[in-house]
Amino acid sequence: MKHAFLFFGIFVLAGCTRNVATPPAVHAQPANGCALAAWVMQQKPHTTRTLEAPPPDLRDTVIMVNGAQHKISIPAGFTMTVFANIPSCRGLTLSPDGVVYATSYNGNVYALPDHGHRGVPDSILTVETGLGDPSGIGFVNGELYVSNNAALYHLVTPANSRVATSKLLIASFSPGGSHTTRNFVFDTANQKLYVAVGSYGNMDTTDFAHRARIYEMNPDGSDTVTYASGIRNAEGLDFDPRTGALWANCNGMDNIFGAGDPRTNDNPSECIYLICKGANYGWPWCYGFQMRNPTPPWANLDTNIVKTFDGPVAEVLAHSAPLGLHFYRGTKFPAPYHDAIFQCYHGSWDRTPPAPPRITVMFADTDGKNARVTDFVNGFQPDSSGNRWGRVVQIIEGADSCLYVSDDDAGVIYRIAYTGVESGVSETSEARVFQISDPVPNPSRNELEVQITLSTPAPVQAELYDVLGNEVQSLIDSDLPSGNYPLIISTQGLAAGTYTLRVSSGGEVVSRRVVIER
Repeated sequence: MKHAFLFFGIFVLAGCTRNVATPPAVHAQPANGCALAAWVMQQKPHTTRTLEAPPPDLRDTVIMVNGAQHKISIPAGFTMTVFANIPSCRGLTLSPDGVVYATSYNGNVYALPDHGHRGVPDSILTVETGLGDPSGIGFVNGELYVSNNAALYHLVTPANSRVATSKLLIASFSPGGSHTTRNFVFDTANQKLYVAVGSYGNMDTTDFAHRARIYEMNPDGSDTVTYASGIRNAEGLDFDPRTGALWANCNGMDNIFGAGDPRTNDNPSECIYLICKGANYGWPWCYGFQMRNPTPPWANLDTNIVKTFDGPVAEVLAHSAPLGLHFYRGTKFPAPYHDAIFQCYHGSWDRTPPAPPRITVMFADTDGKNARVTDFVNGFQPDSSGNRWGRVVQIIEGADSCLYVSDDDAGVIYRIAYTGVESGVSETSEARVFQISDPVPNPSRNELEVQITLSTPAPVQAELYDVLGNEVQSLIDSDLPSGNYPLIISTQGLAAGTYTLRVSSGGEVVSRRVVIER
């Protein structure tokens, strides 16, 4: 009998090694996502989530947000701090002169200069007000553009000021509906804007002619055409710096098998796409990769039509609500993160247990193959109750090669820097009520042993969860005196895949990934 191989904590980029050539400064043509991901259309219909790799040696630390301490997990050597307080902060972009700009659902746009790269703004400037619910923001040929539910504007600012003096209408959109963001990206080489307009509703065809698609247009709004359709609500958009191809993530449908049906918790997976010019990604007729929508009338769709829809290159936990997406272009992060895809997940409102807000990193070949997703920052939702202290939205890269992340729930912008030195409260800190050891696998007994050390008497709970959030083993739930205790995880009968070990005591929680390969 083959034994389980268990990996815990350290992240090895197995299967993700690639030969990386220096990308050209510009691309004469954006790479055709259809050609790059042609292998997708050769796959059998599936809704299998992309394998989540072990996290890259996550360590627990603390962050002070709005006067309160919160625990987060982040890779060793990285720090996350609050860069600025912006209420209901949503969109982020970087100006040509290296200044972070942000939108807020209070209707404002802000500029946050930090010319000395001190990790805090020199000042917070209000660029524009009265925009309703601005989401998308970016610079187009050095000029500031911003979008809200109904329109895309060019904010005109004088050369000696960051405060807008007027706004010019570039494009109008169908307002209303459940999806109100109008995020966009600009292809400098080809002078084209790409704007995502989500569907009006969950799985209806209201305003079907104008919604659930990505538009291509000139910077002045002319020559607007549909670039891709059938994509329910694309939120994160970015160009792969290696190829120039457009990538996007998408929010999947809700209540697809009906409210209360356990299958609805895990379907459809949230999807990440290489965007193909002229492609249709299937909403509302199908979900994931060519899986037919079981809700009438979509369930009666001809099978041959279903087979024409393009599919994702990666799928993650259902109802996670993917938002920001960004390719890391800098060099200050360790080499494995170069060209990696960072994403923000807002967390679910309609899943049991709730999908948590988190920041992930995805590694993939240029054609989308060998995709692997792993946690980069988690802890915004300390337990499975759904109580959250933060919800991340957008992620960009600053002039200092740090990552900047907006949080509309906490009303802040985080700054993630690589220092090479672990900081904060680690999992071995004396401040902890308990510590957990490195695991010791015992393949011959089909088990894994972890030592728990209690510094004071305390109740201890420990469970093992599968990737869907289902509890597969209850390991301990007892009041224990101080001392050392073995925790045995039986791997017999567990399928190959990713699991989460969760240990809680004295109000503290440590979560770690266990990956079983057979």
